[in-house]
Amino acid sequence: MLDDLEMSPAAREKNPIHAGMCDPSVGWSTTNASEALPGVVTPLTWSIFGDGVERSMRGAFADMGVLRESECVPPARTEQRLWDLWYGRAAGNLNTFRFVGDRTPGTSGDAVEEQIFGRVRPGVTSKKVYSRYPIVAVKMPYSALRCQARLREATATIYPWWQRSVGGGRPTELAQAQALLREAVQNFERVMRPHTLAAMLCQALYDQVRAAAERAHRPGLEISLVTGYGDMAETVVVGDLWAVSRNRLSVEEFVTRHGFHGPNEGELSARVWRLDQAPLERLVAAYREMPDERDPHRVVAERGDERRRAEAELMRALPSWQRPPTRVLLDIAANLIPLRGIGKASFLQCLDVARVAARVCGEVLTRSGAFAVPEDAFWLTVDELTGAPAPDVDALIATRRAVTDEYRRVGVPEVWQGTPRPFVLAATADRIDGEISGAAVSPGVVEGTARLILDPEADEELKPGEILVCRTTDPSWASLMMVASALVIDIGGAISHGAIVARELGIPCVIGTRTGTQILRTGDRIRVDGERGAVEILAPAAP
Repeated sequence: MLDDLEMSPAAREKNPIHAGMCDPSVGWSTTNASEALPGVVTPLTWSIFGDGVERSMRGAFADMGVLRESECVPPARTEQRLWDLWYGRAAGNLNTFRFVGDRTPGTSGDAVEEQIFGRVRPGVTSKKVYSRYPIVAVKMPYSALRCQARLREATATIYPWWQRSVGGGRPTELAQAQALLREAVQNFERVMRPHTLAAMLCQALYDQVRAAAERAHRPGLEISLVTGYGDMAETVVVGDLWAVSRNRLSVEEFVTRHGFHGPNEGELSARVWRLDQAPLERLVAAYREMPDERDPHRVVAERGDERRRAEAELMRALPSWQRPPTRVLLDIAANLIPLRGIGKASFLQCLDVARVAARVCGEVLTRSGAFAVPEDAFWLTVDELTGAPAPDVDALIATRRAVTDEYRRVGVPEVWQGTPRPFVLAATADRIDGEISGAAVSPGVVEGTARLILDPEADEELKPGEILVCRTTDPSWASLMMVASALVIDIGGAISHGAIVARELGIPCVIGTRTGTQILRTGDRIRVDGERGAVEILAPAAP
């Protein structure tokens, strides 16, 4: 059946979760794109993320002056997009990202490919273009200054709108639900553009902080310099969950505040905490087993003290003339780096409103006989769900469900040229041999038992003190991380979600291992060294 999955571009409307064919000169990578959308997504999810994130990424580059505003329209051709779906899985276009990198001051196509996707392919070289530099010099500082205000303005209205939409303001009629779905898409893009800009600025700021530490002959000090920022979006969730476990906050109030989170929360068909409290109750039980010394408020305060000590050390080590600009750099980092979590929370709230609207559409259309079950809504696109139902909608949904199920049984390479060749995923992957190393992003050395979790909905739950081994993380994992004694993550870097949360919670973390989930197994006795970026198997699990 895999031959049947090879879609032509003309079939994209019928199968929106596969790009079809691509010129062999174009490179693709699932690294980092799979952090945004892990696994195979449904058509409704991609119809919000696909062009919405494409416009937002291009818009962020336009805010910086790297692209023209006219270049923000999503291209029709796959070869020209920044990202797309292959067999239901998200991947970034290496050629397009390199094109942008070569037009950006202070970086290059090579640097962008290495920073975002982990490595530079053999045989490719940067071709710098300087024509946009004067425009970037004017637009970049203004955009950086305005980024925080733009995100704050968006989040100030989106959070109460989410609470109304999932609560007493939940629609009951089809037209209301369709209008709410369109509004959710608009708000998603409204927050995604400044959020994407903030993410780009955070990476640039981290690189500059690291360079300052190296100039001061303090390599590695940057890890302590970009932590301890206080009430970040993810640590607020963890702190409130801790309060629930100590009977200082009710589960009902927690869900009222944070119910848009949950396993696989970026997928619209997923059941977040608002819809299913069972995973939340298991987390609360795990938190209750943890000693009071793990109180996240205490840990975050300690990280703040650590950052201030690191700043003082850096300033002492720098020449006096370098101290004022470095102080400004650290202040900007303290303002911008926490924005990544704020922006993510806001776009997840938009997705949850879309989830509400889609479910209401599904319920109404099921009662009318158009759908077999309400969940059929997730196999249509936004345009299809907000328009008149097609006469053959039941056959279309059945076909898309079958294709989605097939895509979940296949994988694509991590990096490829042109059109990927899918491969059938083994029911149980063979353990591979090799050293496990990655980026040292949160210090500390821990020995413990590994717990491999690839799907937080289906896999066994993490027990307090175990070492979490996973492919990637999103905000829904933050509460789970608190239970772990250390983290080993395949995908990401120093400014990825998992690394930021690990530092804030004081959990040793090695990220960007690429093969950790292939080498490690649940039950392995391992040592994680978050200062060296190394993971060692002390004793393998019993067969």
